[in-house]
Amino acid sequence: MEPLTETTLNLYPIKDLVEGWHFKVDEISYGAYRIEGVDKWGHSVSRTCSEFELDETFKLCSKDALEIDIQLKEKTK
Repeated sequence: MEPLTETTLNLYPIKDLVEGWHFKVDEISYGAYRIEGVDKWGHSVSRTCSEFELDETFKLCSKDALEIDIQLKEKTK
């Protein structure tokens, strides 16, 4: 496992939502946002939302990341 590069960490500055994952949010259009997350293995999650749905969408992205982690753990058993 390679640690995330400093460039990636700068692009994904939000951490501590899910252990091992880093997130970012970008405004992709007026009032529309994309939340993306990445882990050190290159797995990624993303969702789009309006500015009024940011909190809920962060929760959903975190849940998606946790589900990926669970699936990977099950495959390595």
